[in-house]
Amino acid sequence: MDIFCIRAVSLGYLEKVLISHDGAGPGSGWFLDKIVIKHKEGEEAQEVVFSCNRWLDEYQDDGKTERELTGNKDGSSMKTFLKGKSCFPTIVFYTVVFAV
Repeated sequence: MDIFCIRAVSLGYLEKVLISHDGAGPGSGWFLDKIVIKHKEGEEAQEVVFSCNRWLDEYQDDGKTERELTGNKDGSSMKTFLKGKSCFPTIVFYTVVFAV
């Protein structure tokens, strides 16, 4: 599992993510189980899960090294784990977890 913390402007509620690699070097392919994005803006925080369960490898699966992942349409992939009120959030934190 790889974890990245990113400080950025607000991207709002994320519905899709695009993940890829350049395929450079031997053994560059990898299997991606899911991407979990934890988004904290002010006092409210959410977690969005983008399931993949596929290879990003030119020699495995369908040979693609790029995937566009979408959260579940019914909202079950998104859950609020903190809720509060904040009118003017100044810093937004994204924690991205790659489960490989």
